[in-house]
Amino acid sequence: MVSDQRGAVSIIGAFTLIAVIGIAAFSIELGQGYQKKINYQGIADAAALGAANAYITNPSDILLNSTANAIANANGISSANVTVTHLANYSSTVSDAVKVVVTGSVPLFFARILSSATSYTVSVISIASLSSSTTPACIIALSASSSGVSLSGGTRVTAPKCAVASNTTISVAGGSTISAKATMSSADTSVNGGSNITADTITYGTLASVASGSSITGTQLKKSNSTADPLAGNAALAAAWTKLGTYTAPTTPAVPAGEDFQLGYYPTTMTFQGKTGTLIGSTWYFPAGTYNIRSLNTQSLTLSIPGTSNVTVSNSVTIGGGGKLLIGDGPVSIAAPVTLGGGTSMTLGAGRHYVGQISLGGGSSVTMGAGDLDVNGAILIDGGGSAMIVGAGNDAIGNNGSGVAINLSGGSSLKFSDGAFSANGAITTSGGSSISFGAAANHIINGDLNLNGSSTFGAGTYTINGAFTNNTGGTMSGSNVTFILAGSLNVAGGTSVNLSAPTGTSSYGITDVLFATRTTTATILGGGTQDSLSGAVYVPNSDFQMSGGASVSGACFMLIAKTVTLSSGPAAGTMCASLTSSSANSSNVTLIQ
Repeated sequence: MVSDQRGAVSIIGAFTLIAVIGIAAFSIELGQGYQKKINYQGIADAAALGAANAYITNPSDILLNSTANAIANANGISSANVTVTHLANYSSTVSDAVKVVVTGSVPLFFARILSSATSYTVSVISIASLSSSTTPACIIALSASSSGVSLSGGTRVTAPKCAVASNTTISVAGGSTISAKATMSSADTSVNGGSNITADTITYGTLASVASGSSITGTQLKKSNSTADPLAGNAALAAAWTKLGTYTAPTTPAVPAGEDFQLGYYPTTMTFQGKTGTLIGSTWYFPAGTYNIRSLNTQSLTLSIPGTSNVTVSNSVTIGGGGKLLIGDGPVSIAAPVTLGGGTSMTLGAGRHYVGQISLGGGSSVTMGAGDLDVNGAILIDGGGSAMIVGAGNDAIGNNGSGVAINLSGGSSLKFSDGAFSANGAITTSGGSSISFGAAANHIINGDLNLNGSSTFGAGTYTINGAFTNNTGGTMSGSNVTFILAGSLNVAGGTSVNLSAPTGTSSYGITDVLFATRTTTATILGGGTQDSLSGAVYVPNSDFQMSGGASVSGACFMLIAKTVTLSSGPAAGTMCASLTSSSANSSNVTLIQ
Protein backbone atom coordinates (compact mmCIF):
# COMPACT_ATOMS: atom_id res chain seq x y z
CA MET A 1 0.00 0.00 0.00
CA VAL A 2 2.84 2.39 0.82
CA SER A 3 4.51 1.74 -2.57
CA ASP A 4 1.18 2.35 -4.39
CA GLN A 5 0.73 5.79 -2.64
CA ARG A 6 4.24 6.90 -3.58
CA GLY A 7 3.51 6.11 -7.24
CA ALA A 8 0.36 8.23 -7.18
CA VAL A 9 2.21 11.20 -5.73
CA SER A 10 4.84 10.92 -8.46
CA ILE A 11 2.21 11.01 -11.19
CA ILE A 12 0.48 14.08 -9.68
CA GLY A 13 3.82 15.86 -9.29
CA ALA A 14 4.68 15.22 -12.93
CA PHE A 15 1.40 16.73 -14.14
CA THR A 16 1.80 19.73 -11.81
CA LEU A 17 5.31 20.40 -13.11
CA ILE A 18 4.03 20.44 -16.69
CA ALA A 19 1.36 23.05 -15.76
CA VAL A 20 3.88 25.26 -13.97
CA ILE A 21 6.26 25.13 -16.92
CA GLY A 22 3.39 26.02 -19.32
CA ILE A 23 2.27 29.03 -17.28
CA ALA A 24 5.84 30.28 -17.06
CA ALA A 25 6.25 29.88 -20.82
CA PHE A 26 3.06 31.82 -21.61
CA SER A 27 4.05 34.60 -19.18
CA ILE A 28 7.45 35.05 -20.81
CA GLU A 29 6.08 35.07 -24.34
CA LEU A 30 3.10 37.36 -23.52
CA GLY A 31 5.61 39.81 -22.08
CA GLN A 32 7.58 39.66 -25.32
CA GLY A 33 4.37 40.44 -27.26
CA TYR A 34 3.51 43.36 -25.01
CA GLN A 35 6.98 44.85 -25.51
CA LYS A 36 6.66 44.46 -29.27
CA LYS A 37 3.24 46.15 -29.22
CA ILE A 38 4.70 49.17 -27.40
CA ASN A 39 7.42 49.38 -30.05
CA TYR A 40 4.90 49.07 -32.91
CA GLN A 41 2.67 51.80 -31.40
CA GLY A 42 5.52 54.31 -31.47
CA ILE A 43 6.24 53.41 -35.10
CA ALA A 44 2.54 53.68 -36.07
CA ASP A 45 2.23 57.10 -34.34
CA ALA A 46 5.29 58.40 -36.18
CA ALA A 47 3.99 57.07 -39.49
CA ALA A 48 0.53 58.64 -39.01
CA LEU A 49 1.91 62.07 -38.03
CA GLY A 50 4.47 62.04 -40.84
CA ALA A 51 1.87 61.04 -43.41
CA ALA A 52 -0.55 63.74 -42.18
CA ASN A 53 2.10 66.47 -42.42
CA ALA A 54 3.03 65.32 -45.92
CA TYR A 55 -0.65 65.37 -46.94
CA ILE A 56 -1.08 68.95 -45.70
CA THR A 57 1.76 70.03 -47.99
CA ASN A 58 0.49 68.02 -50.96
CA PRO A 59 -3.01 66.54 -50.48
CA SER A 60 -2.50 63.21 -52.24
CA ASP A 61 -3.52 59.74 -51.03
CA ILE A 62 -0.51 58.28 -52.88
CA LEU A 63 1.78 60.52 -50.84
CA LEU A 64 -0.15 59.61 -47.70
CA ASN A 65 0.55 55.90 -48.26
CA SER A 66 4.15 56.23 -49.37
CA THR A 67 5.12 58.48 -46.45
CA ALA A 68 3.60 56.19 -43.81
CA ASN A 69 5.27 53.13 -45.36
CA ALA A 70 8.64 54.86 -45.65
CA ILE A 71 8.62 55.73 -41.94
CA ALA A 72 7.59 52.19 -40.99
CA ASN A 73 10.26 50.67 -43.26
CA ALA A 74 12.92 52.87 -41.69
CA ASN A 75 11.97 51.37 -38.33
CA GLY A 76 12.22 47.77 -39.54
CA ILE A 77 8.57 47.17 -40.46
CA SER A 78 7.82 45.69 -43.85
CA SER A 79 5.24 47.44 -46.05
CA ALA A 80 3.32 44.15 -46.06
CA ASN A 81 2.65 44.75 -42.37
CA VAL A 82 1.45 48.37 -42.78
CA THR A 83 -2.08 49.45 -43.77
CA VAL A 84 -2.80 53.15 -44.47
CA THR A 85 -6.38 54.48 -44.81
CA HIS A 86 -7.63 58.02 -45.55
CA LEU A 87 -10.72 58.59 -43.35
CA ALA A 88 -13.00 61.29 -44.82
CA ASN A 89 -15.60 62.89 -42.51
CA TYR A 90 -13.99 61.20 -39.53
CA SER A 91 -16.09 62.98 -36.88
CA SER A 92 -18.14 66.09 -36.18
CA THR A 93 -14.96 67.98 -35.23
CA VAL A 94 -12.37 66.39 -37.55
CA SER A 95 -13.20 66.39 -41.24
CA ASP A 96 -10.26 64.24 -42.43
CA ALA A 97 -7.86 61.81 -40.75
CA VAL A 98 -5.26 59.16 -41.62
CA LYS A 99 -5.33 55.70 -40.02
CA VAL A 100 -2.16 53.57 -39.83
CA VAL A 101 -2.31 49.93 -38.75
CA VAL A 102 0.95 48.04 -38.01
CA THR A 103 0.90 44.26 -37.51
CA GLY A 104 3.59 41.72 -36.67
CA SER A 105 4.14 38.22 -35.25
CA VAL A 106 5.68 37.12 -31.96
CA PRO A 107 7.41 33.68 -32.14
CA LEU A 108 6.55 30.99 -29.57
CA PHE A 109 9.24 28.89 -27.92
CA PHE A 110 8.34 27.49 -24.48
CA ALA A 111 4.64 27.70 -25.19
CA ARG A 112 5.03 25.18 -27.99
CA ILE A 113 5.13 22.51 -25.28
CA LEU A 114 1.36 23.03 -24.98
CA SER A 115 0.47 24.33 -28.46
CA SER A 116 1.20 23.47 -32.08
CA ALA A 117 1.29 27.24 -33.00
CA THR A 118 4.71 28.70 -33.78
CA SER A 119 3.74 32.41 -33.29
CA TYR A 120 0.90 34.84 -32.53
CA THR A 121 -0.09 38.24 -34.07
CA VAL A 122 -0.01 41.71 -32.47
CA SER A 123 -1.65 44.78 -34.09
CA VAL A 124 -1.73 48.51 -33.24
CA ILE A 125 -3.71 51.48 -34.63
CA SER A 126 -2.78 55.18 -34.82
CA ILE A 127 -5.04 57.95 -36.19
CA ALA A 128 -3.88 61.50 -36.94
CA SER A 129 -6.12 64.40 -37.98
CA LEU A 130 -5.42 66.13 -41.27
CA SER A 131 -7.05 69.43 -40.14
CA SER A 132 -7.59 69.84 -36.43
CA SER A 133 -7.44 73.60 -35.86
CA THR A 134 -9.40 76.43 -37.43
CA THR A 135 -9.14 80.04 -38.54
CA PRO A 136 -12.26 82.18 -37.95
CA ALA A 137 -13.83 83.63 -41.11
CA CYS A 138 -14.53 87.37 -41.23
CA ILE A 139 -15.71 87.70 -44.85
CA ILE A 140 -18.26 85.04 -45.73
CA ALA A 141 -20.35 84.39 -48.86
CA LEU A 142 -23.05 81.96 -47.72
CA SER A 143 -24.72 81.07 -51.02
CA ALA A 144 -24.08 77.54 -52.24
CA SER A 145 -25.23 78.28 -55.79
CA SER A 146 -24.27 81.87 -56.71
CA SER A 147 -20.98 83.63 -57.43
CA GLY A 148 -19.43 83.58 -53.94
CA VAL A 149 -16.62 86.11 -53.38
CA SER A 150 -15.57 88.18 -56.42
CA LEU A 151 -12.86 90.87 -56.54
CA SER A 152 -12.02 93.10 -59.49
CA GLY A 153 -10.76 96.56 -60.41
CA GLY A 154 -7.75 96.61 -58.10
CA THR A 155 -9.69 95.81 -54.96
CA ARG A 156 -7.54 94.97 -51.94
CA VAL A 157 -8.86 92.75 -49.16
CA THR A 158 -6.74 92.55 -46.04
CA ALA A 159 -7.63 90.04 -43.31
CA PRO A 160 -4.39 89.10 -41.53
CA LYS A 161 -6.02 87.25 -38.62
CA CYS A 162 -9.07 85.68 -40.23
CA ALA A 163 -10.33 83.90 -43.32
CA VAL A 164 -12.14 84.86 -46.51
CA ALA A 165 -14.69 82.08 -47.12
CA SER A 166 -17.17 81.19 -49.85
CA ASN A 167 -19.59 78.31 -50.12
CA THR A 168 -19.08 78.43 -53.88
CA THR A 169 -16.22 80.21 -55.66
CA ILE A 170 -13.54 82.79 -54.92
CA SER A 171 -12.54 84.84 -57.97
CA VAL A 172 -9.76 87.45 -57.83
CA ALA A 173 -9.24 89.46 -61.03
CA GLY A 174 -8.17 92.79 -62.48
CA GLY A 175 -5.09 93.41 -60.35
CA SER A 176 -6.93 92.68 -57.09
CA THR A 177 -5.45 91.04 -54.01
CA ILE A 178 -6.49 89.00 -51.02
CA SER A 179 -4.06 88.93 -48.11
CA ALA A 180 -5.56 86.80 -45.35
CA LYS A 181 -4.83 84.18 -42.72
CA ALA A 182 -6.75 81.69 -44.87
CA THR A 183 -9.13 81.44 -47.80
CA MET A 184 -11.70 78.72 -48.32
CA SER A 185 -13.97 78.01 -51.32
CA SER A 186 -16.33 75.07 -51.63
CA ALA A 187 -15.87 75.13 -55.40
CA ASP A 188 -13.11 76.83 -57.47
CA THR A 189 -10.57 79.42 -56.43
CA SER A 190 -9.33 81.39 -59.46
CA VAL A 191 -6.74 84.16 -59.77
CA ASN A 192 -6.11 86.08 -63.01
CA GLY A 193 -5.37 89.47 -64.52
CA GLY A 194 -2.25 90.17 -62.47
CA SER A 195 -3.99 89.41 -59.19
CA ASN A 196 -2.82 87.38 -56.21
CA ILE A 197 -3.89 85.56 -53.08
CA THR A 198 -1.53 85.32 -50.12
CA ALA A 199 -2.61 83.18 -47.16
CA ASP A 200 -1.29 80.51 -44.84
CA THR A 201 -3.75 78.05 -46.35
CA ILE A 202 -5.80 78.23 -49.55
CA THR A 203 -8.51 75.56 -49.37
CA TYR A 204 -10.64 74.80 -52.42
CA GLY A 205 -13.28 72.21 -53.19
CA THR A 206 -12.73 71.47 -56.88
CA LEU A 207 -9.97 73.48 -58.58
CA ALA A 208 -7.37 76.19 -57.92
CA SER A 209 -6.44 78.00 -61.14
CA VAL A 210 -3.76 80.66 -61.55
CA ALA A 211 -3.39 82.57 -64.82
CA SER A 212 -0.05 83.80 -66.13
CA GLY A 213 1.10 86.89 -64.28
CA SER A 214 -0.99 86.06 -61.21
CA SER A 215 -0.08 84.07 -58.11
CA ILE A 216 -1.22 82.09 -55.12
CA THR A 217 1.18 82.09 -52.16
CA GLY A 218 0.57 79.64 -49.33
CA THR A 219 -0.30 76.00 -48.74
CA GLN A 220 -3.00 74.80 -51.14
CA LEU A 221 -5.46 72.16 -49.95
CA LYS A 222 -8.08 70.42 -52.04
CA LYS A 223 -10.87 69.20 -49.80
CA SER A 224 -14.62 69.33 -49.34
CA ASN A 225 -15.60 72.27 -47.15
CA SER A 226 -18.37 74.68 -46.22
CA THR A 227 -18.74 77.67 -43.90
CA ALA A 228 -21.70 78.00 -41.56
CA ASP A 229 -23.65 81.19 -40.85
CA PRO A 230 -22.24 82.35 -37.49
CA LEU A 231 -25.39 84.33 -36.66
CA ALA A 232 -27.99 81.74 -37.62
CA GLY A 233 -30.18 81.17 -34.60
CA ASN A 234 -28.81 84.18 -32.71
CA ALA A 235 -31.34 84.82 -29.94
CA ALA A 236 -30.74 88.58 -29.73
CA LEU A 237 -31.31 88.98 -33.47
CA ALA A 238 -34.42 86.82 -33.37
CA ALA A 239 -35.85 89.07 -30.66
CA ALA A 240 -34.92 92.20 -32.62
CA TRP A 241 -36.71 91.04 -35.79
CA THR A 242 -39.99 90.82 -33.86
CA LYS A 243 -39.93 94.55 -33.13
CA LEU A 244 -40.00 95.54 -36.81
CA GLY A 245 -43.30 97.30 -37.58
CA THR A 246 -44.03 98.18 -33.96
CA TYR A 247 -44.19 101.74 -32.63
CA THR A 248 -45.44 103.85 -29.73
CA ALA A 249 -48.45 105.90 -30.78
CA PRO A 250 -48.44 109.52 -29.54
CA THR A 251 -51.35 110.50 -27.36
CA THR A 252 -53.46 113.67 -27.38
CA PRO A 253 -54.64 114.60 -23.91
CA ALA A 254 -58.05 116.10 -23.29
CA VAL A 255 -57.62 119.82 -22.56
CA PRO A 256 -60.12 122.50 -21.48
CA ALA A 257 -61.69 124.59 -24.24
CA GLY A 258 -60.11 127.69 -22.69
CA GLU A 259 -60.26 131.30 -23.83
CA ASP A 260 -58.66 133.21 -26.68
CA PHE A 261 -55.38 134.89 -25.71
CA GLN A 262 -54.17 137.61 -28.11
CA LEU A 263 -51.36 140.06 -27.42
CA GLY A 264 -51.22 143.68 -28.57
CA TYR A 265 -49.11 146.80 -28.25
CA TYR A 266 -51.65 148.85 -26.26
CA PRO A 267 -52.46 149.03 -23.42
CA THR A 268 -49.19 147.94 -21.79
CA THR A 269 -50.95 145.88 -19.12
CA MET A 270 -53.62 143.24 -19.47
CA THR A 271 -55.28 140.51 -17.41
CA PHE A 272 -55.91 136.95 -18.56
CA GLN A 273 -57.67 134.42 -16.35
CA GLY A 274 -56.92 136.48 -13.25
CA LYS A 275 -53.21 136.97 -14.01
CA THR A 276 -51.87 140.38 -14.97
CA GLY A 277 -49.19 140.81 -17.59
CA THR A 278 -46.96 143.76 -18.44
CA LEU A 279 -45.48 144.80 -21.78
CA ILE A 280 -41.84 145.82 -21.56
CA GLY A 281 -40.35 146.67 -24.92
CA SER A 282 -41.69 143.96 -27.23
CA THR A 283 -42.12 141.32 -24.50
CA TRP A 284 -45.23 140.53 -22.49
CA TYR A 285 -44.40 139.11 -19.05
CA PHE A 286 -47.02 137.02 -17.27
CA PRO A 287 -46.62 135.29 -13.91
CA ALA A 288 -46.38 131.52 -13.47
CA GLY A 289 -49.66 129.67 -13.10
CA THR A 290 -52.29 127.67 -14.96
CA TYR A 291 -53.30 128.92 -18.41
CA ASN A 292 -56.10 127.29 -20.39
CA ILE A 293 -56.07 128.85 -23.85
CA ARG A 294 -58.28 128.28 -26.88
CA SER A 295 -56.36 130.24 -29.56
CA LEU A 296 -53.02 131.90 -28.82
CA ASN A 297 -51.81 134.78 -31.02
CA THR A 298 -48.65 136.67 -30.02
CA GLN A 299 -48.69 138.94 -33.09
CA SER A 300 -45.01 139.87 -33.60
CA LEU A 301 -44.42 140.14 -29.87
CA THR A 302 -42.87 137.84 -27.28
CA LEU A 303 -44.96 136.08 -24.63
CA SER A 304 -42.93 135.07 -21.57
CA ILE A 305 -44.37 132.93 -18.78
CA PRO A 306 -41.38 132.12 -16.58
CA GLY A 307 -41.43 129.81 -13.59
CA THR A 308 -43.40 126.58 -13.19
CA SER A 309 -46.69 126.67 -15.03
CA ASN A 310 -49.34 124.42 -16.55
CA VAL A 311 -50.31 125.59 -20.05
CA THR A 312 -52.90 124.10 -22.42
CA VAL A 313 -53.96 125.23 -25.89
CA SER A 314 -57.06 123.65 -27.44
CA ASN A 315 -57.28 125.29 -30.87
CA SER A 316 -54.26 127.07 -32.42
CA VAL A 317 -50.93 128.80 -31.86
CA THR A 318 -49.97 131.78 -34.02
CA ILE A 319 -46.65 133.57 -33.58
CA GLY A 320 -46.13 136.54 -35.89
CA GLY A 321 -42.92 137.43 -37.71
CA GLY A 322 -40.08 137.85 -35.22
CA GLY A 323 -42.33 136.87 -32.31
CA LYS A 324 -41.49 134.37 -29.56
CA LEU A 325 -43.27 132.10 -27.10
CA LEU A 326 -41.30 131.44 -23.91
CA ILE A 327 -42.79 129.11 -21.29
CA GLY A 328 -40.87 127.94 -18.22
CA ASP A 329 -40.88 124.51 -16.59
CA GLY A 330 -44.07 122.54 -16.30
CA PRO A 331 -46.44 120.56 -18.51
CA VAL A 332 -47.50 122.05 -21.84
CA SER A 333 -50.31 120.51 -23.88
CA ILE A 334 -51.02 121.97 -27.33
CA ALA A 335 -53.83 119.99 -28.94
CA ALA A 336 -53.27 121.67 -32.29
CA PRO A 337 -50.59 121.97 -35.00
CA VAL A 338 -47.78 124.46 -34.45
CA THR A 339 -46.55 126.32 -37.55
CA LEU A 340 -43.67 128.78 -37.23
CA GLY A 341 -41.93 130.91 -39.84
CA GLY A 342 -40.24 134.23 -40.38
CA GLY A 343 -37.65 133.88 -37.63
CA THR A 344 -40.15 133.07 -34.89
CA SER A 345 -39.39 130.72 -31.99
CA MET A 346 -41.02 128.64 -29.25
CA THR A 347 -39.14 127.65 -26.11
CA LEU A 348 -40.60 125.28 -23.52
CA GLY A 349 -38.90 124.43 -20.23
CA ALA A 350 -38.62 121.00 -18.64
CA GLY A 351 -41.90 119.11 -18.35
CA ARG A 352 -44.34 116.77 -20.05
CA HIS A 353 -45.04 118.06 -23.54
CA TYR A 354 -47.89 117.26 -25.93
CA VAL A 355 -48.16 119.02 -29.26
CA GLY A 356 -49.76 118.60 -32.68
CA GLN A 357 -47.84 118.51 -35.94
CA ILE A 358 -44.82 120.83 -35.94
CA SER A 359 -43.93 122.79 -39.11
CA LEU A 360 -40.94 125.12 -39.10
CA GLY A 361 -39.51 127.34 -41.83
CA GLY A 362 -37.83 130.62 -42.58
CA GLY A 363 -35.23 130.39 -39.82
CA SER A 364 -37.73 129.61 -37.05
CA SER A 365 -36.91 127.38 -34.08
CA VAL A 366 -38.34 125.20 -31.31
CA THR A 367 -36.50 124.29 -28.10
CA MET A 368 -37.97 121.90 -25.54
CA GLY A 369 -36.49 121.10 -22.15
CA ALA A 370 -36.22 117.66 -20.59
CA GLY A 371 -39.40 115.63 -20.42
CA ASP A 372 -41.42 113.18 -22.47
CA LEU A 373 -42.70 114.48 -25.80
CA ASP A 374 -45.66 113.31 -27.88
CA VAL A 375 -46.11 114.85 -31.34
CA ASN A 376 -49.54 114.02 -32.75
CA GLY A 377 -48.39 114.43 -36.35
CA ALA A 378 -45.08 114.87 -38.12
CA ILE A 379 -42.08 117.14 -37.58
CA LEU A 380 -41.51 119.07 -40.82
CA ILE A 381 -38.58 121.49 -40.91
CA ASP A 382 -37.75 123.56 -44.00
CA GLY A 383 -34.37 125.14 -44.67
CA GLY A 384 -33.09 128.60 -43.98
CA GLY A 385 -31.53 127.67 -40.67
CA SER A 386 -34.72 126.39 -39.06
CA ALA A 387 -33.97 124.15 -36.08
CA MET A 388 -35.52 122.07 -33.31
CA ILE A 389 -33.92 120.79 -30.10
CA VAL A 390 -35.64 118.24 -27.85
CA GLY A 391 -34.44 117.60 -24.29
CA ALA A 392 -33.96 114.23 -22.64
CA GLY A 393 -37.08 112.09 -22.37
CA ASN A 394 -39.17 109.54 -24.21
CA ASP A 395 -40.31 110.74 -27.62
CA ALA A 396 -43.28 109.46 -29.66
CA ILE A 397 -43.71 111.00 -33.13
CA GLY A 398 -46.74 110.39 -35.35
CA ASN A 399 -46.91 111.12 -39.09
CA ASN A 400 -48.43 113.58 -41.55
CA GLY A 401 -51.05 111.17 -42.87
CA SER A 402 -48.81 110.21 -45.81
CA GLY A 403 -46.38 107.99 -43.93
CA VAL A 404 -43.80 110.72 -43.16
CA ALA A 405 -42.80 111.17 -39.52
CA ILE A 406 -39.86 113.57 -39.94
CA ASN A 407 -38.73 115.57 -42.97
CA LEU A 408 -35.76 117.97 -42.95
CA SER A 409 -34.97 120.23 -45.90
CA GLY A 410 -31.53 121.64 -46.69
CA GLY A 411 -30.06 123.87 -44.01
CA SER A 412 -32.35 122.64 -41.23
CA SER A 413 -31.47 120.68 -38.10
CA LEU A 414 -33.16 118.45 -35.51
CA LYS A 415 -31.59 117.15 -32.31
CA PHE A 416 -33.05 114.60 -29.92
CA SER A 417 -31.51 113.89 -26.51
CA ASP A 418 -31.35 110.59 -24.60
CA GLY A 419 -34.56 108.63 -24.18
CA ALA A 420 -36.76 106.05 -25.89
CA PHE A 421 -37.62 107.07 -29.46
CA SER A 422 -40.50 106.08 -31.70
CA ALA A 423 -41.47 107.50 -35.10
CA ASN A 424 -44.54 106.07 -36.84
CA GLY A 425 -43.36 106.78 -40.35
CA ALA A 426 -40.38 107.49 -42.58
CA ILE A 427 -37.55 109.87 -41.70
CA THR A 428 -36.09 111.83 -44.62
CA THR A 429 -33.36 114.45 -44.63
CA SER A 430 -31.96 116.54 -47.48
CA GLY A 431 -28.42 117.62 -48.28
CA GLY A 432 -27.11 120.26 -45.92
CA SER A 433 -29.41 119.24 -43.08
CA SER A 434 -28.48 117.44 -39.87
CA ILE A 435 -30.25 115.09 -37.49
CA SER A 436 -29.03 113.75 -34.17
CA PHE A 437 -30.46 110.95 -32.02
CA GLY A 438 -29.79 110.42 -28.32
CA ALA A 439 -28.98 107.16 -26.56
CA ALA A 440 -31.80 104.67 -25.94
CA ALA A 441 -32.30 100.95 -25.68
CA ASN A 442 -34.33 101.09 -28.87
CA HIS A 443 -35.14 103.67 -31.53
CA ILE A 444 -38.24 102.60 -33.46
CA ILE A 445 -38.66 103.92 -37.01
CA ASN A 446 -41.77 102.50 -38.67
CA GLY A 447 -40.69 103.34 -42.21
CA ASP A 448 -37.63 104.13 -44.31
CA LEU A 449 -34.62 106.04 -42.99
CA ASN A 450 -33.41 108.16 -45.93
CA LEU A 451 -30.51 110.39 -44.93
CA ASN A 452 -28.94 112.80 -47.39
CA GLY A 453 -27.43 115.19 -44.88
CA SER A 454 -25.35 114.62 -41.77
CA SER A 455 -26.49 112.36 -38.98
CA THR A 456 -25.35 111.39 -35.50
CA PHE A 457 -26.62 108.25 -33.79
CA GLY A 458 -26.65 107.85 -30.03
CA ALA A 459 -26.00 104.43 -28.54
CA GLY A 460 -28.67 101.75 -28.89
CA THR A 461 -30.61 99.65 -31.38
CA TYR A 462 -32.31 101.30 -34.38
CA THR A 463 -35.25 99.19 -35.54
CA ILE A 464 -36.11 100.41 -39.04
CA ASN A 465 -39.18 98.96 -40.72
CA GLY A 466 -37.88 99.84 -44.17
CA ALA A 467 -34.68 100.67 -46.02
CA PHE A 468 -31.63 102.63 -44.79
CA THR A 469 -30.30 104.93 -47.52
CA ASN A 470 -27.76 107.73 -47.86
CA ASN A 471 -26.96 108.68 -51.45
CA THR A 472 -25.86 112.32 -51.52
CA GLY A 473 -22.99 112.73 -49.09
CA GLY A 474 -22.81 114.07 -45.58
CA THR A 475 -21.45 112.24 -42.57
CA MET A 476 -22.86 109.46 -40.41
CA SER A 477 -21.39 108.71 -37.01
CA GLY A 478 -22.32 106.70 -33.95
CA SER A 479 -20.86 104.37 -31.31
CA ASN A 480 -22.42 101.29 -29.70
CA VAL A 481 -25.16 101.13 -32.34
CA THR A 482 -27.03 98.26 -34.00
CA PHE A 483 -29.30 98.77 -37.02
CA ILE A 484 -32.04 96.20 -37.59
CA LEU A 485 -33.62 96.68 -41.03
CA ALA A 486 -36.65 95.28 -42.79
CA GLY A 487 -35.34 96.61 -46.11
CA SER A 488 -32.03 97.24 -47.83
CA LEU A 489 -28.85 99.12 -46.92
CA ASN A 490 -27.58 101.57 -49.53
CA VAL A 491 -24.78 104.06 -48.75
CA ALA A 492 -23.19 105.95 -51.64
CA GLY A 493 -22.57 109.44 -53.04
CA GLY A 494 -19.40 110.29 -51.12
CA THR A 495 -20.86 109.67 -47.69
CA SER A 496 -18.36 109.49 -44.83
CA VAL A 497 -19.38 106.83 -42.32
CA ASN A 498 -17.95 106.16 -38.86
CA LEU A 499 -20.14 103.65 -37.05
CA SER A 500 -19.26 101.05 -34.42
CA ALA A 501 -21.29 98.19 -33.00
CA PRO A 502 -21.71 97.57 -29.27
CA THR A 503 -18.94 95.69 -27.50
CA GLY A 504 -19.36 93.11 -24.79
CA THR A 505 -19.41 95.85 -22.15
CA SER A 506 -22.04 98.04 -23.85
CA SER A 507 -25.42 98.62 -22.25
CA TYR A 508 -27.28 98.92 -25.56
CA GLY A 509 -27.60 97.08 -28.84
CA ILE A 510 -26.45 93.60 -29.95
CA THR A 511 -22.80 92.82 -29.29
CA ASP A 512 -20.65 93.09 -32.46
CA VAL A 513 -23.68 93.43 -34.80
CA LEU A 514 -23.73 96.71 -36.74
CA PHE A 515 -26.23 96.15 -39.58
CA ALA A 516 -28.64 93.24 -39.98
CA THR A 517 -31.34 92.69 -42.57
CA ARG A 518 -33.05 89.65 -44.06
CA THR A 519 -33.99 91.39 -47.32
CA THR A 520 -33.12 89.86 -50.70
CA THR A 521 -32.45 93.31 -52.20
CA ALA A 522 -28.78 94.07 -52.88
CA THR A 523 -26.70 95.82 -50.19
CA ILE A 524 -24.62 98.63 -51.73
CA LEU A 525 -21.63 100.67 -50.61
CA GLY A 526 -20.40 102.84 -53.45
CA GLY A 527 -19.71 106.20 -55.00
CA GLY A 528 -16.57 107.10 -53.06
CA THR A 529 -17.88 106.42 -49.57
CA GLN A 530 -15.20 106.27 -46.90
CA ASP A 531 -16.54 103.86 -44.34
CA SER A 532 -15.18 103.01 -40.92
CA LEU A 533 -17.47 100.21 -39.82
CA SER A 534 -16.69 98.30 -36.65
CA GLY A 535 -18.93 95.28 -36.29
CA ALA A 536 -20.69 92.72 -38.45
CA VAL A 537 -22.69 93.62 -41.55
CA TYR A 538 -25.13 90.71 -41.59
CA VAL A 539 -27.09 90.43 -44.86
CA PRO A 540 -27.42 86.64 -45.34
CA ASN A 541 -30.00 86.82 -48.16
CA SER A 542 -28.53 89.87 -49.93
CA ASP A 543 -25.82 90.33 -52.57
CA PHE A 544 -23.25 92.71 -51.05
CA GLN A 545 -21.74 95.11 -53.60
CA MET A 546 -18.96 97.65 -53.03
CA SER A 547 -17.77 99.75 -55.96
CA GLY A 548 -16.84 103.20 -57.25
CA GLY A 549 -13.86 103.84 -55.00
CA ALA A 550 -15.70 102.99 -51.79
CA SER A 551 -13.61 101.65 -48.92
CA VAL A 552 -14.39 100.01 -45.62
CA SER A 553 -12.36 99.25 -42.53
CA GLY A 554 -12.83 99.06 -38.77
CA ALA A 555 -11.45 97.72 -35.52
CA CYS A 556 -13.61 94.61 -36.00
CA PHE A 557 -15.23 94.36 -39.44
CA MET A 558 -17.08 91.23 -40.54
CA LEU A 559 -19.17 90.77 -43.65
CA ILE A 560 -21.70 87.94 -43.85
CA ALA A 561 -23.69 88.03 -47.08
CA LYS A 562 -25.29 85.84 -49.71
CA THR A 563 -22.56 86.86 -52.16
CA VAL A 564 -19.72 89.40 -51.95
CA THR A 565 -18.71 91.52 -54.96
CA LEU A 566 -15.94 94.08 -54.42
CA SER A 567 -14.59 96.37 -57.15
CA SER A 568 -12.39 99.46 -57.21
CA GLY A 569 -11.79 99.87 -53.51
CA PRO A 570 -10.02 98.46 -50.48
CA ALA A 571 -11.65 96.44 -47.71
CA ALA A 572 -10.14 95.23 -44.46
CA GLY A 573 -11.61 92.37 -42.44
CA THR A 574 -10.97 91.60 -38.80
CA MET A 575 -12.63 89.15 -36.45
CA CYS A 576 -15.28 90.29 -33.97
CA ALA A 577 -14.64 88.59 -30.64
CA SER A 578 -18.15 87.25 -30.03
CA LEU A 579 -18.63 85.85 -33.57
CA THR A 580 -15.90 83.22 -33.92
CA SER A 581 -17.99 80.12 -34.62
CA SER A 582 -17.56 80.16 -38.41
CA SER A 583 -14.08 78.94 -39.33
CA ALA A 584 -11.79 77.81 -42.11
CA ASN A 585 -9.50 74.86 -41.66
CA SER A 586 -5.79 75.46 -41.08
CA SER A 587 -2.86 73.10 -41.48
CA ASN A 588 -2.08 71.75 -38.02
CA VAL A 589 -2.17 67.98 -37.38
CA THR A 590 -2.47 66.00 -34.18
CA LEU A 591 -2.85 62.43 -32.97
CA ILE A 592 -6.43 61.63 -32.02
CA GLN A 593 -5.99 57.87 -31.36
